[in-house]
Amino acid sequence: MKRLPNILRFVTVAFFLILMLQTAFQFISLKSLKGFTNKKEAPKFTYENYVKGTFQKDFEAYNKERFGFREWSLRLYNQYIWSCYHKTHNGWIDIGKDDWLYESEFVRDHYESMMYKYTSDSAEMKRRFDETAENLFKLQEILKTHGTYIFVNMIPGKDVIYPEYLPENTKYTHTDGIHAYDYYKKRFDELGVNYIDNVEWFKHLKGTVDYPLFPKTGTHWSNLAATYAFDSIMRYMESLNGMNMLNVNIGEKYADKVREPDDDLEQLFNLALPIKPNKHYYADVTIIPDTTAVKPTLITIGDSYFWTISYNFKLKQLFTRYPYWYYNSTIYFDPDNNSTKDINLLQEIFNADYIMLNYCTVQLYKLGNGFIENAMTLLYDEETQTPVSQEVINMIQHIYSDKNWLNDIKTKAEKNKISLERQVALDAKWMINNQQ
Repeated sequence: MKRLPNILRFVTVAFFLILMLQTAFQFISLKSLKGFTNKKEAPKFTYENYVKGTFQKDFEAYNKERFGFREWSLRLYNQYIWSCYHKTHNGWIDIGKDDWLYESEFVRDHYESMMYKYTSDSAEMKRRFDETAENLFKLQEILKTHGTYIFVNMIPGKDVIYPEYLPENTKYTHTDGIHAYDYYKKRFDELGVNYIDNVEWFKHLKGTVDYPLFPKTGTHWSNLAATYAFDSIMRYMESLNGMNMLNVNIGEKYADKVREPDDDLEQLFNLALPIKPNKHYYADVTIIPDTTAVKPTLITIGDSYFWTISYNFKLKQLFTRYPYWYYNSTIYFDPDNNSTKDINLLQEIFNADYIMLNYCTVQLYKLGNGFIENAMTLLYDEETQTPVSQEVINMIQHIYSDKNWLNDIKTKAEKNKISLERQVALDAKWMINNQQ
């Protein structure tokens, strides 16, 4: 017992020494924390921030993100509050029955409809849906004449397929409003809009398949469900224009350790121990050689559900190009373009064989994320209620190809507080009408 104080002193000194060394050199590689982090830059010491007293505050904030073994500390703390109190600090994930995890937006859409995020007036919501659906049909018919086929891929949210595990409603008080999927499905049928209804298909599959359509601790459709679904999507694409695409062979399913993104919600909890999952199933995909098949160009516009497809299919073997316009903003899988702000919109869509609007039930409320409106601005004349002439299209293409001219129009659009597409269309029509 006489040695105990010396032992404790040694352990304390050793602990802080290791902590300081880890802080300084990060000599032990640790698994990174998941989620968004607004990393702070190391503050520079200046006379001004010393006098104002901001250097110390900024220095402390910077070091809070860099102290040794921070990842372990936070994971252990998160595990403590999860195991002891069944809680988490993540405010946009709801814990359902049997530890099923749901994004809060899906829970809200189930109990009262996400329409209340956009408007509290059902009539106004219907008007917006009608306008989008009608514009989409007009755009579909215009693009068809240019050899481009657009369609909507409607995907169920986790709440639609597994409502039995949802948490009890304790925070949503509005009466049940208009749901985007229900309204769009009816209007698409009436108008003749091209769409795939994975919502009803998944509802049917739930009672007939022996694998989860959604993982217990993830938000997206399961890897296996997305794999089977995309095979059907490709066959649907063929039916639109008779194109012979490559076929794929989906092997036998097998259980395996979790793969991205089947536990993406759990990852955001940053726990030390995993939550007990339902089984994760996967299948290997191979492409069947066919010398008569065509590799088309596919543009996907939509939410994050397409990521699961991209993890399971070798898209570069199926498509000549397959740019993914994430929420019609950031562009992935395209070496030439990073943002939809920098593209020649008409050139991109005319060069595409297919455009897939890929949205789950919660994201359908903002279908297209402005793409439908932008494309219609360039291709449809609201005054005459007819598609624009080929002459106008040629002028629009000419404007986009002239960087100096396009930059001038961008400046004009900002000054007039209208979209770039609207300003391009106005200038193109003015040029046509005033040509000598």
